[in-house]
Amino acid sequence: MTTGAEHSYRIAAGFVEAAFPAGDRLPAPDVGALLTAAMSADAATRRRYVQGLLWWLELRYLATHGRSFSSASRAERSAFLRQLSGRPLAGTLLRLLALPFRAAYLTDAGNLERVGARDAVCPAVAVGAERWRARIVAAAELEPVQDIECDVAVIGTGAGGAAAAYELAGRGLAVVMIEEGDYHDRRTFNGKLTEMVPRLYRAAGATVAVGRGLIPLPIGRSVGGTTTINSGTCLRTPEATLADWRAEGLSDFTAAHMQPFFELVEEVLRVGPADPRDVGQIGPLIAAGAERVGLRDARPLLRNADGCDGQGVCQLGCPTDAKRSTNVSFVPRALESGAVLYTGLRAERLRRAGTAVTGLVATGRDARGGRVELRVGARATVVAAGTLLTPRFLHDNGVRTRWLGANLSIHPAGVVTAWFPDREFDHGQSIPQGFGVHDLQSEGLMFEGGTPPFAGHGLLSPFQAEDFVRFAERYRQTAYFGFMIKDTARGRVRRGLRRDLPLVTYSMNDRDFALFKRGIDLLARMYFAAGAHEVAMPGPAGSTVVRNEAELEGFWRSEPGSWRFLISAYHPLGTARIAATPERGVCDPEHRVWNVDGLYVMDGASVPSSLGANPQVTIMAMATRAARLLAARLAL
Repeated sequence: MTTGAEHSYRIAAGFVEAAFPAGDRLPAPDVGALLTAAMSADAATRRRYVQGLLWWLELRYLATHGRSFSSASRAERSAFLRQLSGRPLAGTLLRLLALPFRAAYLTDAGNLERVGARDAVCPAVAVGAERWRARIVAAAELEPVQDIECDVAVIGTGAGGAAAAYELAGRGLAVVMIEEGDYHDRRTFNGKLTEMVPRLYRAAGATVAVGRGLIPLPIGRSVGGTTTINSGTCLRTPEATLADWRAEGLSDFTAAHMQPFFELVEEVLRVGPADPRDVGQIGPLIAAGAERVGLRDARPLLRNADGCDGQGVCQLGCPTDAKRSTNVSFVPRALESGAVLYTGLRAERLRRAGTAVTGLVATGRDARGGRVELRVGARATVVAAGTLLTPRFLHDNGVRTRWLGANLSIHPAGVVTAWFPDREFDHGQSIPQGFGVHDLQSEGLMFEGGTPPFAGHGLLSPFQAEDFVRFAERYRQTAYFGFMIKDTARGRVRRGLRRDLPLVTYSMNDRDFALFKRGIDLLARMYFAAGAHEVAMPGPAGSTVVRNEAELEGFWRSEPGSWRFLISAYHPLGTARIAATPERGVCDPEHRVWNVDGLYVMDGASVPSSLGANPQVTIMAMATRAARLLAARLAL
């Protein structure tokens, strides 16, 4: 008679054996070792969800075959996994179950070597003993209750909060930064996906938008926010977007007025074109394909990574500090100018005196797990918690307007892959996003891409069992590229069931979906023009594979819906937008929350609309402008 634990182990072992059979390059894993690696990396709550999904698989097989999944042969189990993978709901549950096991399989040092990928990196340079580090205070160091005073309290250290703090501190104001996440530096950034995602991503990367399907919308939670985990692309606000804002009454937003703020940001970030050596072979391939379909403006993207050595782990924290995310750019500069940074503290409520905000209260945990409370008195409070969290914080603190949490834009993004059996791409030695095709940016379609690490190649693959292993082994022969669209649809952010996960709702409209399909079509044609043998269009329940343009045209004649495509997004904006009047937004043109004294928003939430360009430079420039205006106001 077996125990529940023994039965659970047998299900898990049966799943691993069926999900990862031996391939041509990749051997079948040691089942016990893979189970240990997969489950030990997960927190207790995630282990419980894995156990639940394993039992779902066991009972699902029992319901359809009259016996348990764990008692079936390996071939029968593998066939069942492939069968489930093509069903929308069951395939999604199956991929969720597979995630921790795939992460362990795809980051195994032996497997990385077998496919010619790079193993986890080590920091290239020792961390210095800069004096500004003494101005970082962790929650664990605080007394149970502590009171401090400052001129400006800034909630959040991402693109907006860090840039604002630097500008304010540089103008002689006493600035306190409050960050919910922890401070990490290159000693932490080891490139290991199973360690970095829980450490640097909110809810371990599980943030999604819900609509016609699930759209992954990952955001950061550490000093640096999402800038620590983005790809480093740095583009200015397009002039057409600025013109749209001026048409709505935001008259200051001209290219000339914003020029000095863009220049300051680009100087701090050391913005320059990606080195073609770091872009890798995908750049020339896409450029050749683009030219053959009539597109000419293909070139390396501007990035904030002077000195990049192409290790390709930008989304896991840069191990050399080449990528100038705010944790190594604006935050240290703010600290050098006298600001103080408190980490591990969540802003809970605003302090008020009548209609004026006079500071905030933040809470965290001390070294023993006890509650600590930091009470901050401030002449002004800047909320920069990010587009998905700022609205809820403001709502919980009494801000009421129909625009709060509304107006969400996300830049829906798609990816197309292609198989080149006669090529050996330099994957693992190039950056994830370093090349772009800009011809159609004015129409709202921007092509951007590069090379994902081996884990990114396989982690969210729709394939199962032998199909998954075959796809994983093709890593060096698979080309990746993607695109994003300037969306006209708008979503909303509301309180979620868990504090860590806001409820985000969003659905593409017909206009945006037509543009999205155009991006898919053009990318596929670029690949065929460059000599691809197969082009794959990933979707939630599997990939559509076409082998020539005739098959591609046949696919479009089938009128595929949005559920046929894998849609993601990385640039949430607009949920506390600035506007010329309180009837049109949450904040005024100087980023002050309408009708609330002393309260400001300086992050992606305050951006009025979708940009059609990667937003970090826009957010930083807008925050710098707003902070300069705030400093002048406080000097009166």
